[in-house]
Amino acid sequence: MLKKDRIVIVAYVLLSTLFLGMSFADNPIISQRYTADPNAFIYKERLYVICSSDEDNNNGYNLLNYTLVSSDDMVNWTDHNLVFKVKSNTTWAGQAYAPTAITRNNKVYLYFPNGTSGIGVLEADRPEGPYKDMLGRPVIDRKAPNCSTSDIEWFFDPCIFIDSTSSGTQAYLIIGGGKPYGNNFIIVKINDDMKSYSGTPQKLNTPGSFEGPFLHKYKNKYYLSYPNTSNNIDYMMSDNPMTGWAFKGTVLPNPTLNGKNINTYNNSHESMIEYKGQWYMFYHDRRISNATYKRNASVDLLKYNSDGTLQKVVVTEEGAPQIKKFNPFDTIQAETIWKQQGIKTDFCNEGGVMVTNISNGDYTSLKGVDFKEGFKSFEVRASSATSGGTVEVRLDSPTGTLVASCSVTGTGGWQNWKTFTCDSTKNCTGVKNV
Repeated sequence: MLKKDRIVIVAYVLLSTLFLGMSFADNPIISQRYTADPNAFIYKERLYVICSSDEDNNNGYNLLNYTLVSSDDMVNWTDHNLVFKVKSNTTWAGQAYAPTAITRNNKVYLYFPNGTSGIGVLEADRPEGPYKDMLGRPVIDRKAPNCSTSDIEWFFDPCIFIDSTSSGTQAYLIIGGGKPYGNNFIIVKINDDMKSYSGTPQKLNTPGSFEGPFLHKYKNKYYLSYPNTSNNIDYMMSDNPMTGWAFKGTVLPNPTLNGKNINTYNNSHESMIEYKGQWYMFYHDRRISNATYKRNASVDLLKYNSDGTLQKVVVTEEGAPQIKKFNPFDTIQAETIWKQQGIKTDFCNEGGVMVTNISNGDYTSLKGVDFKEGFKSFEVRASSATSGGTVEVRLDSPTGTLVASCSVTGTGGWQNWKTFTCDSTKNCTGVKNV
């Protein structure tokens, strides 16, 4: 049981000094690696976003792995690292384009496209995995009706959706992209086992559609959104997910901030979700790199008009507002981050994820931390193969008020972990950014 006056942080790999400090904006939701195609889902009251992973040295869409992040306050995001690697988690697939995931019966189901040829499905007991390939082959591929290369050029970008009505529960999978534009998506019913389908896949008439379909429901209306050939995200509405779609317009123009396009006028990919009473739109842009193959996952508010149509999403630096205060008296995972500078994350031999690649002046930050009456000490679980370093806790910025400092000595190896306990140096109460 943690004491209310002690903070516990795990785990850091130290090269020298780490400052815990503040950065300047909330979007993108993760900045320590490039991520794209964000697909949001909820598991046990927590919001998870699974993303394609763009490597730092990418010169193309060489997509092989998925990054998972999660939050319960919409601003401090936990980096769960690469939870899916196509060459490790499957024996038959060689690529992993945009993912989609959903929870059902306390399981997580992850669907992935093997390039543009077929859709695989995996199952896990929790979002972090491990994921088990349910079939060892695609759940649906080019052999299905209306799924040939002449029907759909790119058999990818799946979206899994589960509908609950008075008649029962039904899962649907939408897939597609490429030519013929405007007629390049199929929808098919997925059986309760989540690894097979029934009926004939149906083509959808979706004006101007390019790729990236996403299906959601609001007040008994169905919404199908997709990037169009101009890379704006359009949407349609219907009373039935299989048919009757009516075009409504654009919900997200190609992301622009302060009059400047932040997406190199390139592709985007979206998901929409309600979490704790508020709707959100996740999308990717290129606001950090300004480079085609290095994308960033961002989030902003999604709002509905009284007639059910969607308001255009406003792209912001701030992202979604914080919906709850951060509790520092629970164990803090070091990879839970508001913003950062210089760090990387990797898997830890003690389980979970560690913050690494730390050099002098690097920092992570947390937003809206509620210290209540204050804390007297904090613990750091850390390792260092060199002489160690110092973890400093500062308010508001890397040069802000110092409230705690902890010297970390060498531990004899990057995966040799020790716990260091330090006293606070200044009383810190109330809600602060650190």
